Amino acid sequence: MLPHTRPGGMAGLLEILVDQNGRADLHVLADELSLEVDALLPTVETAAMLGLLKLEEGDAIITPEGEAFAKADIQERKQIFRKAVLRNVPLLRQMEQALKAKANRTLPAEFFQDLLDEHFSEDEARRQLETALQWGRYAEIFDFDAASGKMTLTET
Repeated sequence: MLPHTRPGGMAGLLEILVDQNGRADLHVLADELSLEVDALLPTVETAAMLGLLKLEEGDAIITPEGEAFAKADIQERKQIFRKAVLRNVPLLRQMEQALKAKANRTLPAEFFQDLLDEHFSEDEARRQLETALQWGRYAEIFDFDAASGKMTLTET
């Protein structure tokens, strides 16, 4: 299950961790940001899922890859994010493989919606697809045309 976060929010968290010498107590950090710790958790979970930080006794600790991401320019961030999602997120790996399997490298997003409907409620399946589309576009794995509902593999 994908946490519903945006790559930009995760980038901000990682930048903060770099500024705090690579480690922060989540409760203290949430307090400093005037947030409930629960509001930070999806972003923390995303970064941890991608191997950009690790959790240890209530602390978020940036990994070397997370530090590289935080210090990178936008194109380097996209490359790091792409590698991380393809390594750690089965849904995005499946999307890439399915698009590669098509001669025209294009599929309707509805294909993946149907697959997600088998595992999640209708609302959660929709949210999972929306998150996957955001992440996949940011990682430049594929383009998505909202008007046609079609995904097209980004040629690398």
